[in-house]
Amino acid sequence: MKRVIVGKVLLTVILAGGSILSFLLDWSPNHLLNPEWHGHARFHGALLLFLLAGVSATGIWLVWRRSLEPQVGIKVAALISLSFWTPLFYITSILPGSTAWAGPAESIPHIAGRVVYPNLVVAAGFIVLTVLGYWLASAAEK
Repeated sequence: MKRVIVGKVLLTVILAGGSILSFLLDWSPNHLLNPEWHGHARFHGALLLFLLAGVSATGIWLVWRRSLEPQVGIKVAALISLSFWTPLFYITSILPGSTAWAGPAESIPHIAGRVVYPNLVVAAGFIVLTVLGYWLASAAEK
């Protein structure tokens, strides 16, 4: 039972933290407040943040509500997180002209000669923690 609670807490932290972190990082001069961004792009960016906050809150509620099928809430919470974080790894492949780097092209970070996008590192962390949270919270079913 303790393992399930740890998993539920982890999923809660992931959903709440991801939403809060997204607001803090994206509602900034290098994203939504960037004057170089088209006004409609900023509109859609802000819309995405509020959608993320709403579905994350719904996922948290589903994880903690009383239910005859508690696994449904746990699965939905994990899927909400994964549906937000996994596209960071393929959007640049399907949307021409998009990039994972928000800064100037000449300042793309490199580690050991390889391009490393910090937001992809963060996304990978959230994905790993989501899978861990789901695995822990799903212990009751096994």
